[in-house]
Amino acid sequence: MIGVDMWADVRCPWCWIGMRRLQRARGALPEQVRVRRRSFLLEPEGPVSPGRATAHVARSEWGMTAEQWESKSRHIRSVGRAEGVEINLDGAVMFDSRRIHRLLKLAEATDSVDTDAAWDSAFAAHFGHNRNLGEAETLRELATSWSVDGVGLEHALAGASFADEVIGDQEDARRLAISSVPTIVAADGRQISGMAPLDELTDFLAAAGVVS
Repeated sequence: MIGVDMWADVRCPWCWIGMRRLQRARGALPEQVRVRRRSFLLEPEGPVSPGRATAHVARSEWGMTAEQWESKSRHIRSVGRAEGVEINLDGAVMFDSRRIHRLLKLAEATDSVDTDAAWDSAFAAHFGHNRNLGEAETLRELATSWSVDGVGLEHALAGASFADEVIGDQEDARRLAISSVPTIVAADGRQISGMAPLDELTDFLAAAGVVS
């Protein structure tokens, strides 16, 4: 089995696109590829303007003109469609992603949950349906759709569990000089952007080597 790590943030549209592209690369190989999902926080302490639409923040805080933002948003939508995802970037709400990352760690630790599907549904909720993943009730609904609920869910929401794992991923990213996502890392330390062309991703996975 080939093993790689992939750092991503649910708030990053390129990470959803990269995850889908990586799935295609995995499918092109005869060997099974295990991807360990790693948390990367674009804003480790949370956004300056939680609850505000990305389009508004881009123009009011990032200094982009309406034309610049529309060009960027249109490009991301186009690349997303090529990978089979519809991204409504304009209406995506800014939120603190620490809690959703804790829930995704809980999902990964739950044998009955497909971690890849959980990540995909989190991206779809944020970018496809523009759900506010900063709201606890929305997160509960999402986790319940993965068949994750009960005390474990509440502990993860509150930060009583999986907080250290999320912090550990962030520290590992810093140690490996990962400054942007999506980034994929092989066992030997080689790195590649998750947005690399499909053939480059496939070659990277093929050369990553088998892990136990």
